[in-house]
Amino acid sequence: MVEHDTDDSDTMNKKIRNAQLSQFNFILVVGEKEKTNDTVNVRTRDNLVHGERSIAEVIQRFTELNEKRIIQSEESFGDKKQEE
Repeated sequence: MVEHDTDDSDTMNKKIRNAQLSQFNFILVVGEKEKTNDTVNVRTRDNLVHGERSIAEVIQRFTELNEKRIIQSEESFGDKKQEE
């Protein structure tokens, strides 16, 4: 499932907090920096920050996690070693 929030009335921190409270496994944040660099900032509902990643890298990683049915994928997003 995918949702996006383009409402300008809330701050970025408020949007991130709302996403965490909604219990989304992954939160992809796109601010001005990410927009300029064609990247996204990857976070989890537990506020584990995986950092800025290219869009292609994020899509590839989500595909891998989905195909392998990784449990607790939020924690292992950035570490392929945990899957083995």
